[in-house]
Amino acid sequence: MKKQVFLGGICGTTTWRREIAIPALEAAGVTYHNPQLEVDEWTEAHEAAEVKAKEEADVFLFVLGGETRGVGSIAEVSYLLGMGRPLALTMTFIPEGAVIDGHPVTARERADLNRGRFFVRTMAARQNVPVFTRVEEAVQYAIKLVKT
Repeated sequence: MKKQVFLGGICGTTTWRREIAIPALEAAGVTYHNPQLEVDEWTEAHEAAEVKAKEEADVFLFVLGGETRGVGSIAEVSYLLGMGRPLALTMTFIPEGAVIDGHPVTARERADLNRGRFFVRTMAARQNVPVFTRVEEAVQYAIKLVKT
């Protein structure tokens, strides 16, 4: 049975799955589940399929980038770390002056969003899960995890 990587994390209009993760996974012969839909297409009806894919995943590849507020992804990564699930993680912090979806991120919001990232980084370190700053590195780590 082939092992599968779940491609979690920021969605929206991001292209990291299509441009980086999927080509590398396919080249390595690794199967994956891509839950990304077009903007505003996700509904509760998609939840059952996504939950099933997460249950069947052998490795999780999550990207927590600065392109979205992504608080749901922070919660998911925290849960996966707590459960001890195999995880390849890319995370970047929200920079000062960030604009997300055309709306400036206030200093207070930025502090709160980054506080969640600091917490995840600390949890990952305690679980010996490396945190990468580049998607390419996390993809290669996911491939390594799934092949061991």
